[in-house]
Amino acid sequence: MSYIQDSLGENETLRYTAHFHWIYKALAYGVLILSIVIGLFTFNQNYPAAALIAPLVGVIIFVAIMLPMWTTEIGVTSQRVILKRGLFTRQTSELQLRSIEEVGFNQDVLGRIFGYGKLDIHGTGEEEIQLPSVGDPLALRKALQEAIGDVQNGPAPQIVVAAPQPADAG
Repeated sequence: MSYIQDSLGENETLRYTAHFHWIYKALAYGVLILSIVIGLFTFNQNYPAAALIAPLVGVIIFVAIMLPMWTTEIGVTSQRVILKRGLFTRQTSELQLRSIEEVGFNQDVLGRIFGYGKLDIHGTGEEEIQLPSVGDPLALRKALQEAIGDVQNGPAPQIVVAAPQPADAG
């Protein structure tokens, strides 16, 4: 089970989970395949172990690209936005939806073409969460804006006034 699922409060629901863009996976697998191909072409009967260098480097690069994808969670709940990073250690950044003042959206030309971008979420005071590049950042921003709107426009707190108790006739 994910960190975000485990950290949900009693009346809190997960509204949106962001994911890394497919380009990251394509890059990681491309490097891995290319390194294996290079290893096959450099195979020499006299030095068979030398052909393992390129695939070993490819595996290291593959893990370096994929590890952040495997260990990062980004989610919008009904009460907060959460960024969790880390495998052995855990680093989280959370902002309550009520305290978010600004959501910045950054997307370069390639991001527009391929559909990825970054969000910078600014809260009251010095609070800020800078999200890594995610796939479909507009859907994340929309889910975040809708959640903020629901929190801000939710039902007003009800004030319960106790009715006076009738005097006991006794």
